[in-house]
Amino acid sequence: MKNYRAVGIMSGTSLDGLDIVLCNFTYNNVWSFQIEKSLTIKYSKDWQTKLSSAPSLSGYELTLLDKEYGRFIGNSVKDFLTNCTSPIDVIASHGHTVFHQPNKKLTLQIGNGQEIAIATGIKTICNFRSLDVALGGQGAPLVPVGDQFLFPEYDFCMNIGGFANISFDDKGKRVAYDIGPANIVLNYLANKLGHPIDKNGALGFLGKSDDQLLNELNSLSYYSLNRPKSLGKEWLEQIFLPILNRSNLSIHNQLKTVYEHI
Repeated sequence: MKNYRAVGIMSGTSLDGLDIVLCNFTYNNVWSFQIEKSLTIKYSKDWQTKLSSAPSLSGYELTLLDKEYGRFIGNSVKDFLTNCTSPIDVIASHGHTVFHQPNKKLTLQIGNGQEIAIATGIKTICNFRSLDVALGGQGAPLVPVGDQFLFPEYDFCMNIGGFANISFDDKGKRVAYDIGPANIVLNYLANKLGHPIDKNGALGFLGKSDDQLLNELNSLSYYSLNRPKSLGKEWLEQIFLPILNRSNLSIHNQLKTVYEHI
């Protein structure tokens, strides 16, 4: 039997905030876990701007942001653990994705792991996707093996985040892939109405789904590709958002249609 106390850190493409969770993992022939504590730190306007504009920075500026964001994560985790007296075995930090183009064997997540380790004094692992991408994989979705070990009673595990993804067993092999865009598009449209998110789907509820737009979205070539496959912000900006930007529909109707599409 083995026990591990780990802090997990995630920043999603929808830029809602920094998620931090403290988990206790136990292995006794099978894996189990217990969430001890969790927190979402909402990004300030300054951090939203810095992270959203990261792809356009110079190499030097991006390196500085990587270090700065690592210190921000490290200090956030240090504050999060203020009243935790038991030792933490490891911090696992995904960071924030800036580029994801696995067809070019390219993926980049910022949030310097060394800065996190220095700020917290805790062993830190990071850079989760790069090895898989270097080997020709997609580097996404991120946690199909975690789904397999921690939720074996489920046939499928679906995550609806910035992008939606799924993992499941197929003839004894764990497979996973991105399904399509989700919260990242909903936030984009909600922002046009002056809201950071469409809380409880209230804005979309006011709209009406449009068959023509729905059919255009449903016909995107990505959906007919065989797995493995994954999506990134680049695909969204080049392929998906231009369709919405060309639409004459109201934002409420676009939201409702995107919900139907998802």
